[in-house]
Amino acid sequence: MNIDNEPIIWTSSDKGEVICGLWELTEFDEVHKQHYHILTLEKDLTFEIPYRLLLRTVQHPHDTFTTCKLQYNLQHKGRYLIYYWEQSMAAVINAKPSSLTRCSMGIGKPVLLHKIEGQISRVNGIHLLSTEEGVLTISDDRSLRVYLKRDNEQFWPSIYHYLPFSPSSMHFDEYKLRLFVGLINGSVYEYKVAEDMNSLSEQRHWMAHLSLVTSVLYSPEAELIFSCSKDKTTVWHCSETSVKMGSYTGESGFTALEFDVSSKFVFLGDSGGGVILLRLNGSEANVVTTLSAHTNTITSLAWDSERQLLFSAGADHLVIMWDIGGKKGQAFELNAHNNRLTCLRYAQHKKRLFSADEDGSLVCWDMTAKRVETPGWKTSDSCQLCDSPFFWNFREMWDKKVVGLRQHHCRTCGNAVCAKCCANTTRYPPMGYELPVRICNACQSRMQQFPDQFDLTSLAVISKLHQGIICMHLQESTGRLVTAGSDRILMIWDVKQLV
Repeated sequence: MNIDNEPIIWTSSDKGEVICGLWELTEFDEVHKQHYHILTLEKDLTFEIPYRLLLRTVQHPHDTFTTCKLQYNLQHKGRYLIYYWEQSMAAVINAKPSSLTRCSMGIGKPVLLHKIEGQISRVNGIHLLSTEEGVLTISDDRSLRVYLKRDNEQFWPSIYHYLPFSPSSMHFDEYKLRLFVGLINGSVYEYKVAEDMNSLSEQRHWMAHLSLVTSVLYSPEAELIFSCSKDKTTVWHCSETSVKMGSYTGESGFTALEFDVSSKFVFLGDSGGGVILLRLNGSEANVVTTLSAHTNTITSLAWDSERQLLFSAGADHLVIMWDIGGKKGQAFELNAHNNRLTCLRYAQHKKRLFSADEDGSLVCWDMTAKRVETPGWKTSDSCQLCDSPFFWNFREMWDKKVVGLRQHHCRTCGNAVCAKCCANTTRYPPMGYELPVRICNACQSRMQQFPDQFDLTSLAVISKLHQGIICMHLQESTGRLVTAGSDRILMIWDVKQLV
């Protein structure tokens, strides 16, 4: 590599070659056995390293960037001073460098169209109209509002209605103009909205629960109104007479609800992290199963009626896809969030799942892609690669006269390993890992040896909306999405490139 001002070509197992830039040998340190080079980067570069690498920019020589990761991205042109151990000279370019930046859905991103400011309290529910440019909201200040776009391109309230208590959930059927609102005192109100969206009239209300209504859903096909609450109950009423048809009481407060018309299945997410599957039979509800994988409260549910897939979002930063129709008990984890998830929305036609969190991350998932089920974590008293004992394995620690190590798990195979044997991280989208996760040395070797067997093409688009998202609503027919943030600002986005 003692080449002056010559392009260096790194190859990877004869899979191809990548021109990474110009090397200039500047110094060799005999004491520390280190090479010093200046790399002039001509384009973005993704490469693999077997040892620790230190990067210093020529412009800022005191700023050091350190990495122990399997892949490292240089995404800015310029000159870099690089030094590394002599043993790591045989650096390897990823055989599929573009796979780390490519996405199965292209390069589309949400485009901000409108902002609606002036909310004086937290928005708890939102609906984006499809027939005209407008938004319906419910807020902690007990208000129910409809905003319509005026000739001056501004959104102004056309309906401003106060409820007796703060609303906590709502469901609006835009075709029948029926609006159902759940309140914090446990009651449910039904309103009829005028066709011009300038007035509404109360039809009826009833006391459905003893505590806050967390979700309300109207099914015109089944002529039923569902509601669930923190009081551990879910109730369904006749939508024509408001007569109570049945109820179910669980062990934890319910936080989310979905309903499948064809199978009469009701899906209930609870505060314990479980998803209860009920089958309705008249006034009775039979428990089919309980889906358990989340470790914290279920915050939102979404249902794909065509493929019979259930999506659940939790406060544990995780989205899980449950294959209900496959009847094999398969669950696929989707990891792209670093904060509590707040809501899910599903585009039935394009098979796109939108998830949002309190940190302002909006993720659009490609649900047409083939996914791999996440392996379960294995149990062992010693590292399954180097056989070093873990800190609770006192007998082996005594026999080997060593200090026990902390246990980690490889996310791609589930092996129980020590930190030394899983010091690498990578993204693996087929398993839902859109963020770097820990992998063991054995899986790293397989990825390097058989790169064609590990497609790293991203299956999700991650966008930062710069506002913590409380709730959102998707109109797939118009290709628009509305979000309500913790800053009390409503934003309307163009997502046609995603749906």
